[in-house]
Amino acid sequence: MHRSLRLRVLTSVLSLFVVAGLGSASQTLAQGFAVYEQGSCVMARAGAAVANGCGDGSSIYFNPANIANMSGITVSVGGTLIAPQGSYTSGITGRESDLQNDPVPVPHIYATYEASDRLSLGIGTYVPYGLSTEWNPTFEGAFEGYDNSVQSIYIQPTISYQITDRITVGGGPILSVSAVELNQQLDLSQQRARGGDTPGNPDDDVFFSELGIPFHTAFGDTKLEATNETALGGNIGVGVRATNRLRFGARFTTPITVEFSGDATFTQRDTGLRLRTALGPNIPAGTPVDNVVAGQFSGDGSLTAQTIETEITFPAQLVVGTSFDATNRLTVMADYQWTGWSTLGEIPLDFEEDALDTERVLNYDNTSAFRVGGQYQALDQLMVRAGYLYNTPAAADASVTPLLPEAARNQFTLGLGWRPVDLLEIDVAYQYLGQNDRLGRVRDARVGEQVGSLSELNEGLYSFDAHLVGLTLTFSL
Repeated sequence: MHRSLRLRVLTSVLSLFVVAGLGSASQTLAQGFAVYEQGSCVMARAGAAVANGCGDGSSIYFNPANIANMSGITVSVGGTLIAPQGSYTSGITGRESDLQNDPVPVPHIYATYEASDRLSLGIGTYVPYGLSTEWNPTFEGAFEGYDNSVQSIYIQPTISYQITDRITVGGGPILSVSAVELNQQLDLSQQRARGGDTPGNPDDDVFFSELGIPFHTAFGDTKLEATNETALGGNIGVGVRATNRLRFGARFTTPITVEFSGDATFTQRDTGLRLRTALGPNIPAGTPVDNVVAGQFSGDGSLTAQTIETEITFPAQLVVGTSFDATNRLTVMADYQWTGWSTLGEIPLDFEEDALDTERVLNYDNTSAFRVGGQYQALDQLMVRAGYLYNTPAAADASVTPLLPEAARNQFTLGLGWRPVDLLEIDVAYQYLGQNDRLGRVRDARVGEQVGSLSELNEGLYSFDAHLVGLTLTFSL
């Protein structure tokens, strides 16, 4: 294809990619907070790709330096279908509650263009971070959150340059488009029924729990939502061909802090309860509780629709790895990945009504992932791939809640790459995610309850696993 025609084709394709990426930002979901399945070829190798890309455009994410080794124009379109399943078993009641998530599609789309013998350009749209946990609203952990999602789609223009015959570099800016939603029940027993007569003296406060309201009595639902918030970051990489058989690579993706401004809405729920003791001279014992709290949901009440602001930092990633051609047909790869989850410490929730301001304490730990993959050229047109991945959890013991009931994971992958014609490659992959069972909690400390660490409230067992299927079509022009 003539170079000027290639450029016109690429420009048209990239315009569509950007529009498609912006349009899907508010609806893309993924199980787990980090999503590494951004190309089916790499997915089949357990994500080991920083030193040796797949030639399908996914190197825009895995290591931008590697697109310098691609020729002509490539366009890759695909996605991963994630089917999670999980449960929580109470250590007190023995009740088991199942995760309600439906299978979730996570798309990716890339294009690359060989501008010269040493210079390549590209653009990619992918979803590196996403969280979706959906529980039945009757679940005992619904007061921590029962239908929650965080997602960030990245749009990344990329440039890669071959400095020498053995060294390439690459990188590009990232535009992130993010959304967050949290749904949780409000516990009446933990609400202040009457403020103290002396300002600032908590000893004069009266809570509904002191009036006979049982713990975890749902009297309302709250929904916090913000969509299509943007922020900027970057992704850079380097590739080194040490010998004809041995390669090394490294990639760093910057943290991206997103400031969300959204809406908080509240809906009252009937409790059917009556006060056991008087709340005051005008509110005697026997008064319906729903009448007492109804004013909070209307007029100037604190639980009326209002604005809310928060801030989330999507963490940095550092990946280093190697690739070795063991034979003319067999290549083995290994990557180590560090993710800076410690940036997620305390998430501020600033309501328009200052009295509602609070923080979600996460205190996540930085994580490590170890990836080993390989591919074998079984036939001239057929590649067989497999891999294994182990990663440590981000959630500390005190942070294992319905929002992210995470533990250490072992994952196994298989896949095929088939090129029926020179212009088309079809990559398919399957991945099994097995997560270790882990103790966790479904509540915060109660009013007046003293705990040394929230991990002391871990009394139930979270279980989780998932099946993932990926498909990517790559067109070479």
